[in-house]
Amino acid sequence: MHYETLGTEELDGFEVVLSVAPEDLHPADCFDTSTDPETGKPYWDADEICRKIDSGSLCWFVARVQAFKAGILLGEDYLGGNLYEDPAEFLTESGGYYQDMRDAVLTQARAAIQKLTEAA
Repeated sequence: MHYETLGTEELDGFEVVLSVAPEDLHPADCFDTSTDPETGKPYWDADEICRKIDSGSLCWFVARVQAFKAGILLGEDYLGGNLYEDPAEFLTESGGYYQDMRDAVLTQARAAIQKLTEAA
């Protein structure tokens, strides 16, 4: 899988990197195809979503967040099945997945440093 870097930030002495790659899963396998009992219409129109992905008006991707210290990878997290008009929205979405993933990789990185320090 080829990842493209979308953003990098320095936090607590770590470099946190968000990258994205095209999602391999078909969108129809990831969305609820049941129907709304009130309208009788599907909650998601998988065919329409696929058309928008194919036309480029929606982006379907896997997000990867990594934490580095001195160029050494110390934590990473992945989330697939992301659907946005622009993948950059993943970074800026208030209360979104990126913040959770960033916190998770920083926790992993701190734990790795602690383990290495104790082993020395």
